[in-house]
Amino acid sequence: MFELSTEACNIKELREGDFSPYDATYLGDYSCPEYPNNFSSNVDQLKAGLELVKARGQKCYLRMYAVPSNHDLPWVEDLMDEALTMPFDGFEVHNLGLLRMLKTKGCQVPVHLGVFGNLYTHETAKALKDYGVARVCPNPELSLKEIAYIAENTPIQVLVPVHGKIPLVISETCFIMEHSEEGCADDGSCTYACADEHWLKRGRNDGSRADWSLKDTGRMTLSGKDLCMVEHAQTLVEMGFNAFYVQSKGEGKDYVGRVGRIYREALEKAFAGEAALDYAPVIADLGSFAREGLCNGYYFESAGQRYFGRS
Repeated sequence: MFELSTEACNIKELREGDFSPYDATYLGDYSCPEYPNNFSSNVDQLKAGLELVKARGQKCYLRMYAVPSNHDLPWVEDLMDEALTMPFDGFEVHNLGLLRMLKTKGCQVPVHLGVFGNLYTHETAKALKDYGVARVCPNPELSLKEIAYIAENTPIQVLVPVHGKIPLVISETCFIMEHSEEGCADDGSCTYACADEHWLKRGRNDGSRADWSLKDTGRMTLSGKDLCMVEHAQTLVEMGFNAFYVQSKGEGKDYVGRVGRIYREALEKAFAGEAALDYAPVIADLGSFAREGLCNGYYFESAGQRYFGRS
């Protein structure tokens, strides 16, 4: 009927979190190879992560590093070769180089284009289809109408993020290491300061439109507010979407389970044509995880900061 997926960066997150509401899990942090025991860069962790997800009866997708340089390609290729021997249900890439490498190696499993693939049009999706791409995550700046147009005009599945902070910027260098005293050890090595929260804020701090905030995770910057589409589950179903995603990078271990259960129930009711949830307690629960509040991203052709309830 539909697929609800989320992510786990390493085996610790996979074991501690409640992933029972989900149909699939993306393994790995695509933004930073240095993240401890990252599935996206640690060959030794792949088998254990895959087996754990499969034991839960879920699909398992492996994420590839999103912004590899030429010097990264040897270890990326080693990880790719090892993963191709395992029963993953798909691989997620964010650039054409890794997509070409997978195709050259005769990859037979579906390939997904991640959010930093910067997909804006259905013509791009058509071109990617020829390279074995089966699912795309459109650029976050697109509205629901634009995403629906892509879905309706290409033979490819569209993944729709429904909750969590929005990935905005990615870099091969670490902002925290460059601009924070605790980011580096004396020898210049990473101290994993990204395990703590880092916020970029500007404005009067009075809740006015002049205020804005972003969350920085080192090599990736996310929106300060959490995307929230739970009140619009029926709209998403009516528009023909059937693959949904909860962004949970950098959140506490309770986040993935509680958020997932809320969306599981909302989507099941929407697909069954049943009466919607009582949204007041649901929004309060989701809002308790959102330090800077909730928004609808760019889905309703706004600037990404506003939140629209059901009309």
